[in-house]
Amino acid sequence: MASSNKGRAGAMLVAIASGFASLTLPTIAAANSYPSKSIEIVVPYAPGGTNDVLGRTVAEAIGAEFNQSVIVLNKPGGSASVGSAFVARSAPDGYTLVIGSQGTMSANPHLMPNLPYDARQDFVPVALIGSVNNVLVVPASFPPKTLGEFTRYALDHPGDVNFAHAGVGTSMSLAGELYKIKTGAELVSIPYRGSAPATIALIGGEVQSMFANTISVLEQIRAGQLRPLAVTGSSRDALLPDIPTFQEAGVKDYEITSWFGVFAPAGTPPEIVNKLNETIRKALASPQREKILLGLGVEPGKLSAAEFSQFVEADHRVIGDLIKSADIKIEN
Repeated sequence: MASSNKGRAGAMLVAIASGFASLTLPTIAAANSYPSKSIEIVVPYAPGGTNDVLGRTVAEAIGAEFNQSVIVLNKPGGSASVGSAFVARSAPDGYTLVIGSQGTMSANPHLMPNLPYDARQDFVPVALIGSVNNVLVVPASFPPKTLGEFTRYALDHPGDVNFAHAGVGTSMSLAGELYKIKTGAELVSIPYRGSAPATIALIGGEVQSMFANTISVLEQIRAGQLRPLAVTGSSRDALLPDIPTFQEAGVKDYEITSWFGVFAPAGTPPEIVNKLNETIRKALASPQREKILLGLGVEPGKLSAAEFSQFVEADHRVIGDLIKSADIKIEN
């Protein structure tokens, strides 16, 4: 009897193992043959912005590596929720990807309770494209010439100094709110419909400051229209090597950078996710493409898929805490 039970148990174990093998082998085979058709990369913003440029850079890079066509689809709207939701509902087979960012994956979930997607449940992080600094800039005519002078001026004129940004939850907005928390300065948040009109308003004297993406104001800095005071990251920006970080300039524990990455629908096989990650990292590490990223002020990412997943989870918590602490509300 005992021998019979052992025989049945052994047969059951063999059947379970065979079942696992039958589930695993097709997945591995699909990964080995991937990609066998065109890949679509959705950019949830209009053409021309940083997200679009990076999306097209990634598309060209992995298309060359895979020897397969990669199509970029711009699906703007709803603070990037339209394009993101489209990908969340797509088949989890590695053929529909989305360019995600700190805004779409970390900030929006805390600011928009009715998002048509769940940033943490509906996507799997694939690869970090890179991170970018912001820089605090003021008009050339504005009196403060250093970050210390700017902080003293803001503290001496509570509510009289404002900062422009491209919308609540953007890196420009979050950087300004973190500065307020760390210094106690009462800056007034002034939203605009994009960084371009915010920059025009700053140059025109409508506002006194802006925590801008470095590349977006580099031309105005070089022309002497805007004065950079400090960059937001943990290290200096390669585009502005002479400008100190906030911490170097005396604001303790101040660090915030924005980032961009590639995401796939939840349920995409890990073998395909890892294959994409390795291909993207290899492609973007080439001297030519690395030069393109650095020229945009983007520090290229080098994380594995697992490391990028941990990175996104940590950023979601940090940005959520910042939004809660600053009591940031999105405009209706």
